[in-house]
Amino acid sequence: MRSTVYSTVTRGWSPDLVRVFPEDRFRFLESTGSTNDDLLELLRQGKVDHLTTIQADHQSKGRGRRGDKWEAPAGANLLFSIALRLPGDKTIWTRLPHLTAYVVGNAVESILPGEVDLCAKWPNDLIVDGKKLGGILVETVMTPEPFAVVGVGLNVNMRSSDLPGDLREIATSLYESVGCESSRSFLLGLIIRGFIQDFPSRLSDFAKVRSWLEERSFLRGKTIRVITNRDAMTGVGRGLGPGGELLLELESGEVRTIISSEKIEFC
Repeated sequence: MRSTVYSTVTRGWSPDLVRVFPEDRFRFLESTGSTNDDLLELLRQGKVDHLTTIQADHQSKGRGRRGDKWEAPAGANLLFSIALRLPGDKTIWTRLPHLTAYVVGNAVESILPGEVDLCAKWPNDLIVDGKKLGGILVETVMTPEPFAVVGVGLNVNMRSSDLPGDLREIATSLYESVGCESSRSFLLGLIIRGFIQDFPSRLSDFAKVRSWLEERSFLRGKTIRVITNRDAMTGVGRGLGPGGELLLELESGEVRTIISSEKIEFC
């Protein structure tokens, strides 16, 4: 099964690309608890190389940021985690969720109809028509060497009828925008190629990623309440700082720079 999926993921690749991402760096699971957990455990055991990827047809314990549960029916969506060897400059590691949104977003936009706009909700969601299309979870391991595990859950062929009633107003899928099923393996191939091309160079040469996110910002101009681990602030989203920080203009006119948050609510 793994060989069949891998062949589809890498179909049309040049020999040079295949050498960078050989078959032994790809694993396909019909079902697992969490691809992030699986990859993190392999990393701790020293059994992972750069770009090692685990894809699952179904996750029983998939999660988003802050432990939010991520559910999806089997065989419908793109659920995977990829291991990335982190560069020496720790100050740019916080830009990895932004780069991931850029890489995944470019792959998604290549198949979306022209009239459908993709937005990026800082720091880790992709949005279509005001609804969540996908989410990103980045976790790091420092030993035996610094790696990031980037988990992505992308709603691909799920119908709105597959969603629980309380989620139909806040989640969507590529199927709902395109009107037909899309190849999850083709999308994964585009995404892995994007990481090969842009990681880690775009973490330091960040201007293009920041510009892409600014053009698609879901929070810009909206009144939001940002809850951090220290306090809560209400203001208007004013785009991103030079390192991808959220800029929040308070009622006083002061602009706060938000590096991370526990939750963002719309007012």
